[in-house]
Amino acid sequence: MSHAAILDVTTSTFDDVVVQQSHTVPVLVDFWATWCGPCRALGPVLERLAEEYAGGFVLAKVDTDREQALAARFQIRSIPTVSLYVGGKPVAGFPGALPEGQIRKFLAQHGVHPKREAREWSADPATRVSELRAAVAESPTRGDLQLTLAEALLAVEQDAEALRVLEGLPAELYGEAAAQRLRARIALRARVAHALDLSALAARVEQTPEDAEAAVLLGARLALGGEAARAVDVLLEAVRAQKGGEATSGREALVEVLQLVDDEELVRGARRRMAAVLF
Repeated sequence: MSHAAILDVTTSTFDDVVVQQSHTVPVLVDFWATWCGPCRALGPVLERLAEEYAGGFVLAKVDTDREQALAARFQIRSIPTVSLYVGGKPVAGFPGALPEGQIRKFLAQHGVHPKREAREWSADPATRVSELRAAVAESPTRGDLQLTLAEALLAVEQDAEALRVLEGLPAELYGEAAAQRLRARIALRARVAHALDLSALAARVEQTPEDAEAAVLLGARLALGGEAARAVDVLLEAVRAQKGGEATSGREALVEVLQLVDDEELVRGARRRMAAVLF
């Protein structure tokens, strides 16, 4: 193999390529053979992931027919067999040809992620979006680029496209906090798209405290403006006012705000307070 992240391994090179190298980068060992149908199906998937992860892990391929001593050393009884080495020892593995999505999940579960591209994107928001669109088109399986594109789209208020990008994220990135925050921002912006401005909403809530829907909109605007703690207070009052009724907008907006906030202490406290109000 010519790619630096994909290497053919022999009995004489195994300790250097796999064991020693795994102290600095995870090494995925693929025990395979040319006559094995599942191996021929799995091999290209592993090679594509190794290239996509761009140094996130090294793929070491062991032809068990040529390297029977290695197969015997590791008691390989069926192929393909895949083993992940970290810190000089095998930490996990799987037999058989798994689907690509399950392999990505396996890698993520063991701390193996694509290396983030150290590229500088344009400071101009519109230009940055164009650059990222081109990068995603070139590498459509790069979830990290998709996530960066969604963030750039939000900066130019192209929320619908940003949401489509987020909904298309790979499973291992879909539920990450960064993706949840972007989806929450989109949801909150949709809530206030046709609402009064912040000062008018604040005045309305002050004059009519029982107007829970106005409080929901005020809380959303506060959160989008960076006033998360105040937004939580306002939305808790909306939840309290709506308790027992059919309206759930206060609770929904509060959940969105908590997904948006990157403050664990504030989130924990808000969840306790919301539970006290609801139950």
